[in-house]
Amino acid sequence: MIPSNELLQNKLDTQILSIAFYTKGQIGDIYKVETSNNTYILKTSEPSDRLKIEASMLNDIYKYDIAVPQVYDVSEIDLLLEYIPTKKIAKCTQEIEAAKILSQLHSVSNDARMYGYYYDTTIGPFTQKNEQTQYNWGLFLSQMRILPMAKICYDKNAITRDMLTRIEILCRDIYKRIDMTTITPSLLHGDLWSGNILFNINGATLIDPALYFGDREMDLAYIMMLDTFGDTFFNAYAEVHPLSEDFYEVKVPLYQIYPLLVHVALYGGGYVSQLEQTLKRLKL
Repeated sequence: MIPSNELLQNKLDTQILSIAFYTKGQIGDIYKVETSNNTYILKTSEPSDRLKIEASMLNDIYKYDIAVPQVYDVSEIDLLLEYIPTKKIAKCTQEIEAAKILSQLHSVSNDARMYGYYYDTTIGPFTQKNEQTQYNWGLFLSQMRILPMAKICYDKNAITRDMLTRIEILCRDIYKRIDMTTITPSLLHGDLWSGNILFNINGATLIDPALYFGDREMDLAYIMMLDTFGDTFFNAYAEVHPLSEDFYEVKVPLYQIYPLLVHVALYGGGYVSQLEQTLKRLKL
C-alpha cells in the first residue's frame, strides 16, 4: 500500500511531484519518489518490524563511514531511503570498488569478539535469529544459521528428510572442518548478490544488508556461489584480507550451504540440485 502524497509530504516537508512503481521486493513493492529537489526510494511491506530492522542495519553500517543509502523515515509499513543513482562502469572497476567497500566492512569487528548481532536481523523475508549470540563460530553457524534454514526448507517440502539428516550431521561435526582459532568476527553484509551493490562514479554503495558478525569469508563464498565477481575482485580484496589456505577447498562449499538453503526456501528448483552437489562435495 502506497502512503498518500500528503503523508509523504509531511515526512519530507516538500511537495511530491510523482510516486512511480520501481521494482518488486521480497517483502513488498518498491517505489521511486520525486520531489521538487530530490529523489527517494520508498520500500513498503505488510505491517511488521522488518523495515525497521533494515533501517537499523543501514544506520549501523553508516556509522563506520561505509556507503549505504541514508535513512529518512521508517514505520511498520514503509521505509524512505536516499535514491542512489547508478552508472555503467567497466567490470574491472566495479570489482575493484566492490573489493574496497567489502574489505572496509569486513575490517569492522566488535569488542566482545562475538558472532551474531545485537538484535535479530533479516535476509529477504526470513528472520536471522541472533538472541543466542555465541563466541564459537562453528556453533553459531550451525545453530543460528544452517539448521534453522534447513528446517524451514524441510517444512516447505523443498528438501527431503535424508537431505535434512545429512545437513544435521554436517552441523554436528562442523568444528572438525575448520580451524576456529584462525577466525575473527567480521561485520558481514550477508546477502551480497549483484543487485545489492550499486555502482557509480563515486564508487560502490551497499543496499539490503542481512547483517551479522561472522567469518568474513562467508560473504566471499556467497559471491562465488552466484559468480558475482571474478579474479579482479578477489585479487584486490586479498591485498587487504589474505584468503585462508583452506578457502577454496573447505570453506567455499561449507559456507555456501546457508545461502543455498535460503535460495531453496525462496525458489526451490535448481538450487536444490546445487545444494545436493555441494553436500556431495563435502562428502555427505
